[in-house]
Amino acid sequence: MIAGIAARSAGVYAGSLREAIVAMKRGERAQLTALAPLIARELGSLTDPLVPLPTSSRRRRARGFDQAVRLAHQAAASNGLAVCELLEKRGGAQHGRSRSGRLHARGRFRIRRGIVLPPRVTLIDDVCTTGATLADAADALFEVGVTVGAAVFLARTPPGRKPSQNSAG
Repeated sequence: MIAGIAARSAGVYAGSLREAIVAMKRGERAQLTALAPLIARELGSLTDPLVPLPTSSRRRRARGFDQAVRLAHQAAASNGLAVCELLEKRGGAQHGRSRSGRLHARGRFRIRRGIVLPPRVTLIDDVCTTGATLADAADALFEVGVTVGAAVFLARTPPGRKPSQNSAG
């Protein structure tokens, strides 16, 4: 459980999984094809629409894609699920922030206009470090009446690691 939400991850953010995620975050699209099945497997029997936790617009422009959105679409296709791009991110990335800075960052997500809101969703992201991004996104969804039933990540950071050791942004 993270922020009161049932959460699953395909593995620990270390070793070859970390290397593949970092390469993806650096813009290597081939990693998406290799990593999406890991998310699809973790979805198991979940049936709620998938909502990716979007990256910042600066990071999306630099990479040429949003990794969480791409992973959600590929995993959804494998599992016959819908993807609802409900969230927009405001502000910068978590990369480089201290644990305290990450945990206290709030209000970074807003609901996109003109989107039909499902009653319940599963959140999708690449890496969970502190759970702050998940909590912040869940709060934004809860405010408009959407329940977050679960969250699925490619990787969860090992306990005791500093956030700066854990992510490539």
